Amino acid sequence: NKGVLEGTMGSERQKMNPTSAPKCLPEELGCLRWLTIAILSVSSVAGIVVNGLVLWMTLFRMTRTVTTIWFFNLALADFTVLLSVPIAIYNLASGEWLLKELACKLYLALVVLTFFTSICLLVLISVDRCIIVLYPVWARNHRTVQRARWLAVGVWLLAAVTCYPYLKFRTTGKLKGCTYCSFKFNRENEDWSGMEKRMAVTIIHFLVGFLVPLAIIGTCAYLIRAKLQREGWVHASRPKRLLLLLVSAFFIFWFPFNMALLVHLGLEKSHDLKMLLILWATFSLGCLNSCLNPFLYVFIGRDFKEKFFQSLPSALARAFGEEGFHNHPFPRARGKREMQTLTLCTM
Repeated sequence: NKGVLEGTMGSERQKMNPTSAPKCLPEELGCLRWLTIAILSVSSVAGIVVNGLVLWMTLFRMTRTVTTIWFFNLALADFTVLLSVPIAIYNLASGEWLLKELACKLYLALVVLTFFTSICLLVLISVDRCIIVLYPVWARNHRTVQRARWLAVGVWLLAAVTCYPYLKFRTTGKLKGCTYCSFKFNRENEDWSGMEKRMAVTIIHFLVGFLVPLAIIGTCAYLIRAKLQREGWVHASRPKRLLLLLVSAFFIFWFPFNMALLVHLGLEKSHDLKMLLILWATFSLGCLNSCLNPFLYVFIGRDFKEKFFQSLPSALARAFGEEGFHNHPFPRARGKREMQTLTLCTM
């Protein structure tokens, strides 16, 4: 009875002071845990401010265009996922999941919703630029605000479908006296049927959330560069640099997380504590990408220094304005090429 009483009192002390229970996570990875918390904290604060500013600008200070619709929804997705980061910080600081099972389901579903929405919008932005460069006349006639709105709604609905496995299979579970929020496909959790479901969720996440978007964004960047070089627009450095940065940032920040997911899939036990901490650490890099997305579109170009020393709202207005977004510094052309250039620059 005395042992039970002491255990109960210890459990209550742990709930009252969650930071005193780091033993639920491997002590040898303590530096990684606090580094992850630091990255999440910085990306959350900075990302909420910057993406919030983008939301304010696109809602109240700018006219509705296809470009502003893309960036409003991208900023909304990034803003939402960064708004939920304090829950991840609390989870890491306490060493275990201290919230209810419903919170476990809803939190991961929200993260997945905004994650896939952000990635799909980055793909849409790349495809949109590619169409403008390759088919400027078609883009002028068919690229409308109404269609952009419907596409944005479709992206959110498609991302919502991907949340289903997290709402159904995500739950809380005990391991060595600690509570974790993780997948549980059946009671045994490690039989062949459970492994099949776990494998399906991970592979679909890897394909839809990383490999396919990376291939599309990379292809669009290649086609745009090839078109600019073929037409002799060698001085159009801004779109090439911007797309190169977009592809590089997407790969650098999300590749570690997706590789960690695949490694986690190959483990015999899905509750490997070291691997769970590594997943959180690599996820924090993805949060940095959500924080940096606005800067990739504001501060890239020949007038970097000029924009940097201007007020941020003015820089955002210039970067997200329909004219500023597509009016690249192409050399003056003549005849048919002049018409193509004018069409491209006024999209």
